[in-house]
Amino acid sequence: MDDFPTDALSFQQRFATDEQCEQALERLRWPDGFICPNCGHDDGYRLNGRRLIQCTVCRYQASTTAGTIFHKTHLPLVCWFWIIYQVAQDKGGASATRLASQLNRPYKTMWHVLQKIRHAMGSRDNGISLAGLIEVDEALLGPEARRPAGPLAPTVGIGKRKHSRKKPWGRKPLPGKARKTISEVLILVEAEFFHVGNLAMKVLEGTNYDTIGEFVERKVEPDQWFKADGRQSHWVLRQYSKHIDIRTSKGLEACEFLPIVHRVISLLKHFLMGTYFGVSAKYLPGYLKEFAFRFMRRHKEPDLPASLLKACLFCLPMTYAELKL
Repeated sequence: MDDFPTDALSFQQRFATDEQCEQALERLRWPDGFICPNCGHDDGYRLNGRRLIQCTVCRYQASTTAGTIFHKTHLPLVCWFWIIYQVAQDKGGASATRLASQLNRPYKTMWHVLQKIRHAMGSRDNGISLAGLIEVDEALLGPEARRPAGPLAPTVGIGKRKHSRKKPWGRKPLPGKARKTISEVLILVEAEFFHVGNLAMKVLEGTNYDTIGEFVERKVEPDQWFKADGRQSHWVLRQYSKHIDIRTSKGLEACEFLPIVHRVISLLKHFLMGTYFGVSAKYLPGYLKEFAFRFMRRHKEPDLPASLLKACLFCLPMTYAELKL
């Protein structure tokens, strides 16, 4: 959609009714005109009072929102479009509490909608692979994660914790209860000529050769260049490339050796703390998808609402029960 509005006032005027929103979805789904999903015929007519288009040949009734994130939604499309715009335009993300207040809707409904949108973001980026020079590191996220020395160090905690600046924090063992609240995230990021490219993130349930190797094999093109610290599990990268630079470093030295991935980790933690004040480990993967979707399109901010709308339209629906699993 080339004429998609880029400012808030134009957006509200363009999508002021459900009919206008539905017409926009039709143009995105069938840019060359309606095509019957059943017989492939290119002619149909709309049924009055219903979101259905009936084929003139086989009489098949196709819904504009069927098979999309909007499937069987009870929320008006106007609200959906406004939420999508807010999520796309706000670098810090849109909170369910604020959206519930703006739209006068239950918090649970807004939370469900945001989770669906994050699912669509992840589905849109599933096919993205990394190439070139790739920096690899892990980030600790959780209320008990400690703060090491250095402004861009990778283990800045999401929660609040008093600490001393006299000496850097090490990764000391934590009590069993606290350890369960910490999530370890593997981050791969393209770092060509000190510029950040695409990135991929995964929550690790256990740091070992198999978990890291499977993710690298799925998200990275064969035989690329890698940079990583001296963590033992990183040696699995030798199975996927001969071009590997692994060094044992701590604190500021690690930030100098892996500047790009540490910058991404710092931005990720500011993102999680700025709007959401930390997230639970269960739903952390959804927030990682949102951060990655927005980050990889940071140079095309005016096109973000249209891109996110397409992601929601061409993503399979997800039920509330599936989200709560």
